[in-house]
Amino acid sequence: MHPSQVSVEWPNALRWFLAQQLQHFTPWHFIDKPSAGALAARAFSLEDINRREVFVFAHRQDCDDFAGLQIVDGRITDRVIYFHPSFGSNVPEWDIVNTTFEDVFDFVAKRVLPDMKDWASTEDASELSIGATE
Repeated sequence: MHPSQVSVEWPNALRWFLAQQLQHFTPWHFIDKPSAGALAARAFSLEDINRREVFVFAHRQDCDDFAGLQIVDGRITDRVIYFHPSFGSNVPEWDIVNTTFEDVFDFVAKRVLPDMKDWASTEDASELSIGATE
């Protein structure tokens, strides 16, 4: 993501990763533009049983798993919500939230790196398309 697209209103933890171009952690990928997660954010706001809102900053390439920063009173907070929306009906039938994390560093340590390690055990690094997202 170009530095001019990174908002100073986003939590420092997210800006820290984006400023260093740390966005690709196969199978997880961070946003490449601010609007990239808008569809998932909309699905979350319709399907979350607690009717919260998020700013989506990451997605998992092999499924509809997303991570978003919780929005409270119009402000993007540090709290990361890891969720799997149905992109279906507007009526929540189950809790789409898998878990929450204190901040982006906590999310990367506890969710992204273990998933990345699992992928590395079955896929050689030479098979990766560096810098590409799906």
